[in-house]
Amino acid sequence: MAAFINNDITAAGLLVLAKGVAGKQINYTKIVLGDGYLEEGQTPRSLTGVVSPKATIDITKCVVNGDGTVTVGGVFTNDQTNDGFYYRELGLYADDPDEDVGEVLYCYGNCGDLAEWIPPTGGATIVEKTIDIVTAIGTATNVTAYIPADAYATKEDYENYKAIALAAQATANQAIALAQQAVEIAQQAAASVVDLSNAVQQNTSKITTLWDAVFGDITTNPFQITFANLDGITLTSGVWNATLQRLEC
Repeated sequence: MAAFINNDITAAGLLVLAKGVAGKQINYTKIVLGDGYLEEGQTPRSLTGVVSPKATIDITKCVVNGDGTVTVGGVFTNDQTNDGFYYRELGLYADDPDEDVGEVLYCYGNCGDLAEWIPPTGGATIVEKTIDIVTAIGTATNVTAYIPADAYATKEDYENYKAIALAAQATANQAIALAQQAVEIAQQAAASVVDLSNAVQQNTSKITTLWDAVFGDITTNPFQITFANLDGITLTSGVWNATLQRLEC
């Protein structure tokens, strides 16, 4: 893997950074790989573009780290690399907040002779690299990146999506379980209402008889026992009507 020991924010990048600290938006646009060398005495600060660009990578990640830096990343594959190249340069581009300036090289790194060979497509070696660039943003808070809708998904993206999908499924399962419990409770409540209604209907005649016994004038024998005779009964009040086989007050 290439080691970018010679890296820095460019002069144009510092202007964008200053505008971001002042409250304007910093919007990163792309990552570019190249195989160029820096000339003698040349530094990343003075560059306005990658010396010899070979591949452009869509941004798939832009994470503000909370320590004055941001991590901007993407995925490189050699599936469209017709000619192999030495992965020597790494540049991050951003839009200048001032519309008349346009896109600028924000930061740049060059690893010189420590470059990594990237074989062309169609060979035995398939290259897939997750590339993360950590660069300074100071106290800027309005930091974004242009991420195309069809940008290459990283393993991290997949894991995040998987976690979100699993959480959503768990929530859906809980909702289904709660709905089933609600249906069971409703069914039990309905059954209880039916039981109560049946009980009321079954006891209506008894309640009516009791009401008549307490507040009404009883003209029939509401009791299950008969008074055909007074065997075993000592009458202390009332009159026994032998004809109607009842006690009368």
